[in-house]
Amino acid sequence: MWQPQARALSHSFRVLVPDLPGHGVHTGIRFHLNEAIEGLKKLIDTEANGRAVLVGMSLGGYVSMEFASRYPEKLSGLVLMSCTAEPTGPGAALYWAGTWVASTAPTPWLSAFKRFIGRFFFSAELGHLVRGNHFRGGAQGVRSIMWKSSAEKIRDFPGPILFINGQRDYPFRSYERRFLRAARQGRLEHIPGAYHVCNLDDPERVNRLIREFAESVSDRSY
Repeated sequence: MWQPQARALSHSFRVLVPDLPGHGVHTGIRFHLNEAIEGLKKLIDTEANGRAVLVGMSLGGYVSMEFASRYPEKLSGLVLMSCTAEPTGPGAALYWAGTWVASTAPTPWLSAFKRFIGRFFFSAELGHLVRGNHFRGGAQGVRSIMWKSSAEKIRDFPGPILFINGQRDYPFRSYERRFLRAARQGRLEHIPGAYHVCNLDDPERVNRLIREFAESVSDRSY
């Protein structure tokens, strides 16, 4: 699902696109937050000389916030996409219900649902990029970050943060101002007409925002 960004940005940057546990080539691995964080740390240490701009979307964004709270020295900047909702309080029941469906529904049903989403929301060129069965791993990941405030995790991160939300992704925009206030150096951008997977709704705009942000922080230390 990050192919448009990897292709566009690899001409100027070294781009690493890891799969979280329970996703992609790691579909058979159970998601554990600590393992996801330590896997990212190892990747940055071995492949990026110990420091990188970290870009995460949806569950990947929440993992990125946890990483930033533990290892801020490893990041020159943070791009958080479609992850400014707080799965806490009474509203967490909706997230729990979603993870229950993703954990119990038959795999063919879930795969068919993904194919429908790909055809309905995205162009023929990009729709196939959202296919694949990561519902089980995604459910495990969501449960690992529920009941905790993610906005609080970025309060102590000293570096710059770029928030990117789809204009029509109302559920995950619900607390975007709280997240923006929590960031010491935060900026918020909306992708017009986009939904949750905004990097595929408007790849060119997202590519430009990530490129400009990465260029602005490439030589920054704090």
